[in-house]
Amino acid sequence: MRRAPGLIPALLSFPPEAARQDSWGRLLTLTSGGAELSTATRLLKGEIVLLSFGLGGGEFEAVRARVEHAEDDADGRRLAELKFLDEVQRRALARSLTDLLSRS
Repeated sequence: MRRAPGLIPALLSFPPEAARQDSWGRLLTLTSGGAELSTATRLLKGEIVLLSFGLGGGEFEAVRARVEHAEDDADGRRLAELKFLDEVQRRALARSLTDLLSRS
């Protein structure tokens, strides 16, 4: 499994029916299948989020993910494990991760 270096800034958006404001977080880990996110936004298990972030000079917009697990850390931030849901987005991310890590 390919992993990107941590601390990638990410914009969190939500589906229109969630009626929630956009917010920011940092991807602590990133694979083609999901990510671990740190954010001040309260996320709940099962919730859908849309992540936008840059990786290796490319941009990923509205990557659809489901919160698999979420808990508060010692600093009061929310740590969330995310699973990416769209297979096309997962494949594109896998290609970018492979390219990025092969240059390291």
